[in-house]
Amino acid sequence: MRKIRLYFILGFVLSILIIPYFSFAQGDNNIGDKGKVILVVMDRVSWNEIYKANTPNLDRLMDMGAIGLMTTNTGGSLSQNNAYLTIGTGARVVGVSGSQQAVSYGHSYRGVKIEDLMHQITGHKMNEGAIGNPSIAKLHRANGNRPYRVNIGALGTALREAGLKVAVLGNCDNYKRLEGDGGGKNFLVSMLMDDRGIVPLGDISQSLVKEDVDWPMGIRTDYKKMLVVFKDLKDKAHLVAIQLGDTSRAEDFRHQSMDSRIEYHKIRALEEGDKFIGDLLEHIDLSKDYMMILSPVPPAEEIGNNNRLSPIIIAGKGVQKGWLTSGSTHREGVVTNLDIGASILNFFGVCPLPGQGGVPIYSISNNEEIEEIIRFNAKLTDIYNQRPFLLRGYVYILIPILVLAAFCLLLKRKYLKLIKPMLIFIMVIPLVYLILSLFQQPQLYKTILIALAMSVLITTVLCRIFASTLDRVMVISALTTLILIIDQWLGMKLIQSSPLGYDVIAGARFYGIGNEYMGVLVGAICCAGAAVVEKVGYTDSNRERLTKIIILIIDILAIYTMISPNLGANVGGTIAIFIAISTTALMIQGKKTRVRNLTAIGALIGVLLAGVFYLDSLQVVDSQSHMGQTVTAIRESGIAELFNIFYRKISMNIRLMATTMWTRVFLTSLGVIVLLLYRPVGIFRDVYKKHEILIKGLLGAALGAVAALIFNDSGIVAAATATIFIAPPFVLLIMDEVESKVKNGVWKDGIHFKAQNS
Repeated sequence: MRKIRLYFILGFVLSILIIPYFSFAQGDNNIGDKGKVILVVMDRVSWNEIYKANTPNLDRLMDMGAIGLMTTNTGGSLSQNNAYLTIGTGARVVGVSGSQQAVSYGHSYRGVKIEDLMHQITGHKMNEGAIGNPSIAKLHRANGNRPYRVNIGALGTALREAGLKVAVLGNCDNYKRLEGDGGGKNFLVSMLMDDRGIVPLGDISQSLVKEDVDWPMGIRTDYKKMLVVFKDLKDKAHLVAIQLGDTSRAEDFRHQSMDSRIEYHKIRALEEGDKFIGDLLEHIDLSKDYMMILSPVPPAEEIGNNNRLSPIIIAGKGVQKGWLTSGSTHREGVVTNLDIGASILNFFGVCPLPGQGGVPIYSISNNEEIEEIIRFNAKLTDIYNQRPFLLRGYVYILIPILVLAAFCLLLKRKYLKLIKPMLIFIMVIPLVYLILSLFQQPQLYKTILIALAMSVLITTVLCRIFASTLDRVMVISALTTLILIIDQWLGMKLIQSSPLGYDVIAGARFYGIGNEYMGVLVGAICCAGAAVVEKVGYTDSNRERLTKIIILIIDILAIYTMISPNLGANVGGTIAIFIAISTTALMIQGKKTRVRNLTAIGALIGVLLAGVFYLDSLQVVDSQSHMGQTVTAIRESGIAELFNIFYRKISMNIRLMATTMWTRVFLTSLGVIVLLLYRPVGIFRDVYKKHEILIKGLLGAALGAVAALIFNDSGIVAAATATIFIAPPFVLLIMDEVESKVKNGVWKDGIHFKAQNS
């Protein structure tokens, strides 16, 4: 009896321990327990078109959810093939011809049953009801040699491995196929398939479209049938992705349609799709479900205007009214297409696969309406369109002025007084381009006139108030340094809209300091610090000691600005500015840059970077910068991932050096400096005697520029912009010395006729 009682107690205890385990384990896969993801694709639409259409259900979603702009960059051109595949892979990849084709179980592709063909291709069997993509092997091969890790079908694979079911509904077919035909046009399959090219559930059949002569291509989506199929699929799948189809067909029809009819077809497609979304909302519980509406590719007209950003709306669990953002961009209202897969996996609590980029999207509360996101989109497009003209204009001014200055120094010295303000002018422009965002205009000519007026005004004020080159160089370098650092700490509002900053549409960088201004800061901070020390003196008096402390604080802030994950985590910039500042400090103190000192500097940089990389990797994924993500990638893929990063950076640098206009700036600056070191004969020696400290600052900046060139994937850009605060000050000092010798009768007409110190 005692034994029976003991067994009963043990059984009761075990049941308490085991039952929750099984219930939790079942709950992970119990469809609907934790909510579903409903992904609706209204492809090739813009915010302007949504605004024009009558879309009460989208308006309702926007009132309860968040809106934003999504980047659409791929590994190649901006096509639907590439865009959908990029979202599903979580890396920028390219599709292949026919990769949009998908075939349902039981149907044939080129005379072979798709289930048999997929088994021949992959060695894996399709289950009944599944959908296969017969291009899967081609897609793996087409993206196999990229300098970063690529897992085609990563999103679908991660969901499959987590035991979660995916379903795809709808198609983009432009004509009515025979029901038995395979190879339908369905980009969503390439987004949601796994690495075997299979989506477990779905309906992409021709039964989902119906003939209608009033619609483009003579067919339209049968939304009543779509709703019936959706009701069935939502009870079987954790994620249901729906391709509305009509907006894509309307866009395909634009080349055949009269201009007056293009907008009509698109707006009608949007409004019909909106009605279907209203029906969907009746069968979705947004208190626990997660609904995304997106357009993987913008309309052709928007792409033609260089607006490569597309609409995205998210509503449901955890989403508040406002604008969308992510850890990828740190920009309110902007997310990347790589963030889509990361957000879906995050909703289900699933970890992404190695190489799968992006971080979860979240919302920032505000009460901005659709008009404001349209204005924001227009501003970003204006910046993207104006940036090349403003940068080229600057380069085409900078190079001739440097060459003209060298020419006048050697042959036409009577014009030196005219050249000096021009050299100050080219040093002023980085500061002007930084504050230009406060006066951004939609029209390019207005922006150019404002930038030119500001540059001339600041140059004139500097030349009128400050008589000496040292003072002018000190003031413009210090102003540029301080405003750059302050802007970074106050939310980067200026640099985000600056022509010398970075733009959202290009998508190479979204926050931090960027390569252009990183080079500017490296040059300006060394130039400013050395000029201040030379001006104030370098003794142990209280005034000089206070100056050193202020310079040290600014230097530390600059280094932290470069390395902080919250401010951009520019690794190459950190190395460059640390080398520039430390070598400048060593030289000013009279210490030689011996191997021992350089080794110590390298060790300090290594320890600093290692510490920040490690601390950043401890943060949650959506708060990590690329530093922490790099550590995670190395943990998952081994040290080979580090070599992939180095290879990618070196490849980018080599490619940029051959194509970018900044290479010409760098080579011109280098050529002018080297020329003036030796001609006029002996002039540099005399300049060095008078301005030893400033020359050492310029040398430290030059070492930082070389480090930027070596350690950045766009190093040539940073190295070139650093020379803006190296070459012009150097030329100005040479000019001062030449003018002094001519004035004192040491030189005449370029001939050294009286030996100095004789």
